[in-house]
Amino acid sequence: MDANGRKRNLKAEATRWLIFFGVAIVLSVLLWLGLSLTGRKNPITSFGTLVSDSSVTVGIEGNAPKSLDIRTEQGTAVEQALLGNVYETLVSRSETNKLQPGIASSWQASDNGLTYTFTLNGGMTFANGHKLDSSDVVWSLQNAVNNHYVGADQLGDLKEITNPNANTVVITLAKPNPRLLRALAGRAGVVYDAESKTNYAKSAVGSGPFTVSTADQSQIVLQRNDSYWGKKAASSQVTLYYYANEESMADAMKAGKISMTLPLSASTASELGKTNGITADSGISFDKVMLAFNNDNNSPFSDEQIRKMTRYAIDAKTIAKNAPDAYAPLGGPISPLEDGYEDLSGLYPYNLEQGQRMRTYFGVNYIAPIDILVPKEYESIGNDVKTAIENLNINTNLEVLDSAADVTERMNAGTYNIALTTMSDEGDASVFDNGQSVFHFENGDAQQAYANAMAATNDNDYQARMRDYARAVSENAASDWLYTRKNFLAVSDGLQGYPKNLTDRLLPLNRLTLH
Repeated sequence: MDANGRKRNLKAEATRWLIFFGVAIVLSVLLWLGLSLTGRKNPITSFGTLVSDSSVTVGIEGNAPKSLDIRTEQGTAVEQALLGNVYETLVSRSETNKLQPGIASSWQASDNGLTYTFTLNGGMTFANGHKLDSSDVVWSLQNAVNNHYVGADQLGDLKEITNPNANTVVITLAKPNPRLLRALAGRAGVVYDAESKTNYAKSAVGSGPFTVSTADQSQIVLQRNDSYWGKKAASSQVTLYYYANEESMADAMKAGKISMTLPLSASTASELGKTNGITADSGISFDKVMLAFNNDNNSPFSDEQIRKMTRYAIDAKTIAKNAPDAYAPLGGPISPLEDGYEDLSGLYPYNLEQGQRMRTYFGVNYIAPIDILVPKEYESIGNDVKTAIENLNINTNLEVLDSAADVTERMNAGTYNIALTTMSDEGDASVFDNGQSVFHFENGDAQQAYANAMAATNDNDYQARMRDYARAVSENAASDWLYTRKNFLAVSDGLQGYPKNLTDRLLPLNRLTLH
């Protein structure tokens, strides 16, 4: 065969192979589509976990942080925007508030609870390209303590912080602190670049999946950190817009200017959910809606029996069932996403007869008229509570104030008997250990239970002892806890990967993408 014949044969052979591979590829794609549809999975949507060039906009009611300096800026706005997105912590937490690896891939605690050994991830870098290792962790923790940065007081009594090698950090305590890991998942656990000379108030150099592009009093623009050491953010840009009120934010959502709004009231979320192209959703918050009792000696609620009979007379479960912002009944000072939670709503079930029997132990005029303070948004609950207490043959006065802040001001002044209020911080159940708090609650059993919890040397004991403490506080009717509040938001129908829980302080944006 001549040279031209051989070339023709080779060309024909190559053509046959190209056709074969082409058919094979087409069949593979068809098979994949068939399997995806069979599994009721949208094959196009499944690309949502991939890195894209989508730009997402988020609306937030409230003021933008005045400074980007997460070390010193007060309030939750700066950590909501930057924590976990731009800055990372030694330990992190999930959307359900469970501890999980962060900059440390794992950790171990000694049996006496005094030594914690952290093993760091390898290959970590800051957004400026600098290497992140154990020396940065030690430097960051020492600076947090020495300069009294926000959250540093939660670290407890630190004795020593060392780094035996580039991937290991050892923290030694002078006494147990069962909340150390929680503290290291917050601002106190942020790891900064020891070599950076940045102006923290105006810029941010972290190790997270985003960097700050621009920031002012109306918006913060986050750009994807394409050199991020971990899994890249799904969207190339996320812009946080800040609105003075809920109405203007809702209008922007309806106009398509933003893809997600938070936080929202139940009514606004419902209204937005009726708008074409928008879905209303909800999660859980730390918020505990409660009837605060003033246990001060000048208040009727200094008497434990009056507190208890009042709790029996109030149908807390029905109040929770009818409240549009209620997630679940509560009954105690610890919410479902906090350490030591137990459903205590059954401790004082609605039992008006029991309350009325207890009322007979007191003379007709023994109990002075009771004043009830409520913010306007909860006026209907206030009326229910007023009726319940009047069923105990006690005169009541319902005072409706303009806002929750006005109620808080009166509580701080001590001029209240009952106040409908909200406790919104993680771990704020500790206020019932302090007789000087606005509740003025003092009980030896509860105080001892709290001391036992703080002396725990491992998490299991800490959780169990916090449950004991919460039960002691509730059994003694320090107040009446109605329900845990929902976290409302609204999203565009094409938005995926959005968080639902704790979005007022924990707002992970790395999975957020718009299709």
